[in-house]
Amino acid sequence: MSKHLPIVLLAMLMIITLWGAEAPVGAWKVNPARSTWTGDPRLKSLIVRFQGHLHGEVFTQERIEADGRTATVSTVLYFDGEPRDFQGFGCLGSQLSRRVDSQSVEILRICGGGNWTRFIRRWGVPAKELILDITEHSAGRRTERRLVLEKQ
Repeated sequence: MSKHLPIVLLAMLMIITLWGAEAPVGAWKVNPARSTWTGDPRLKSLIVRFQGHLHGEVFTQERIEADGRTATVSTVLYFDGEPRDFQGFGCLGSQLSRRVDSQSVEILRICGGGNWTRFIRRWGVPAKELILDITEHSAGRRTERRLVLEKQ
């Protein structure tokens, strides 16, 4: 038996305990009929994934463009409110994440030129859905979207 096994098991137990029973682990696909996706005609599909990580969660976004090309960005959410370097989907800057309350998480990406994107993730009704509210400020224009995500 490996001498590291007890440490790994303890770390996994801590992650499960911190997440609680309501962790949104897994892949989630946008339900376009129930979402307000006012925007990108190039986007055919969006899948987001949340996976456990020793320091928080891994947040992955997989975009499928109308022409079939895919682009994927993954980042660790530390939930400590501290900015960390971020690069992806046309953003070069920093990202911070924090727990707003027991049901909500905020992810803020601050890009160059005064552009930023704010995600608020929370449980929907029914609880088998996730809501991702996205506020984007780009080129002096603000847009808001609400994505209803269903477990895959």
